Amino acid sequence: MNLNKHSKPIIFLTTLLGWIFIVPITYLIPKKKNLMVLMGAKDGFFIDNVKFFFLYLSENEKEQECYLLTANKETYETLKPEYSNILYYPSVKAYWIILRTKVFVVDNFSWMDNCRFQLFWRAKIVQIWHGIGFKKIQRSNKFFIQETSSLYRRFILNFVGKLPIYNALISTGEFFTEQFFKPAFISDHFINTGYPRNDIIVNPSKYKNALINSDEKTIKKVTELRKKGIQSILYAPTFRDTGGDGISDGILDLQKLNEFAIANNFVFIFKLHPLPQYKSISNEFDRIIWYDNVKDVYPLLPVIDGMVSDYSSIYMDYILLNKPVFFLLYDREKYETKDRELHTFFNDFIVGPISTTQEKLEHDLLNTFTKNDDFVRARTEIIQKSYLNTDDNSSQRIFNFIQEHYLRKNK
Repeated sequence: MNLNKHSKPIIFLTTLLGWIFIVPITYLIPKKKNLMVLMGAKDGFFIDNVKFFFLYLSENEKEQECYLLTANKETYETLKPEYSNILYYPSVKAYWIILRTKVFVVDNFSWMDNCRFQLFWRAKIVQIWHGIGFKKIQRSNKFFIQETSSLYRRFILNFVGKLPIYNALISTGEFFTEQFFKPAFISDHFINTGYPRNDIIVNPSKYKNALINSDEKTIKKVTELRKKGIQSILYAPTFRDTGGDGISDGILDLQKLNEFAIANNFVFIFKLHPLPQYKSISNEFDRIIWYDNVKDVYPLLPVIDGMVSDYSSIYMDYILLNKPVFFLLYDREKYETKDRELHTFFNDFIVGPISTTQEKLEHDLLNTFTKNDDFVRARTEIIQKSYLNTDDNSSQRIFNFIQEHYLRKNK
């Protein structure tokens, strides 16, 4: 949320122009009562909850007028041959449709940038946040609280749209609504429908185009290896503000890990944030595969036999499959003091072996896959605690809510 000092004058000027010119225009142009626009993270990447909600609408609600908005040229060029309802931002067509939009669906916190906060001023905003997890986010985070401690800072953040009030926020169940989302967001409604991205975890064949913008080559390779009896292990650490992961922090020795995998019929798939720094060694190991870090990882999860996680919310998606999870928590003290605050309930959700070294991690993997998985019941309890629904109909429930509250003709 910290505004870069070099961009502050530009942000202030464009925002001021937005309030002076764009917001008044939103009152002059009538909303189209059945029009919905969706936008993904990172200025409109085709990933995460927005991706799968868009696929649901495209395949199941053909009478619903909707558009996918993106400011990413590659995303636009990839999707345009398949879908006619892709909007590139900025463009005259995008501006016109935005101003007429009744409902705007997002899953991130960058949707309001570049005057979009003002353009969508009178639209209903539905937030499908990108994960239920353990980090204190937004208004519950100590850094946020510090940054909004003065009236001046709160005014500035409100001015640039960084303190939004949502019309609806999507959650997965009562626990995370009360403990995770309500302390972090202000919203008229908190809806326990489940997440669109979870629909394809429990039903991988639900959408014909689910593999768009995924690392299809890696998914195919993992699928073939599993047919040979090789078990797949995904390592998906969270992003750290101070940088680092199990490799760069010296916890994982890739050569030894590769030898361990060959000897014990494993293949490791690494889905890391700073992947480019490892591309030079990406082909050196037979049993370590690098998943493209800018691609959608969720279509991969159904072919994963076990996950190595840390503080990442992806674990809370993967748990729906009730497969083994291993926690590599070698830097917890540093992470909590210098990166992100964790909710106290994180400890209750560690339902798998904990390791701080590669040796212990390898021991835990062997013990679980060759002897006994001791956490099946504990994972089941976490699933029941976290999810009101565990089927593949989350998108349908979200659409039903939006239609009932915002898109009916009498609204």
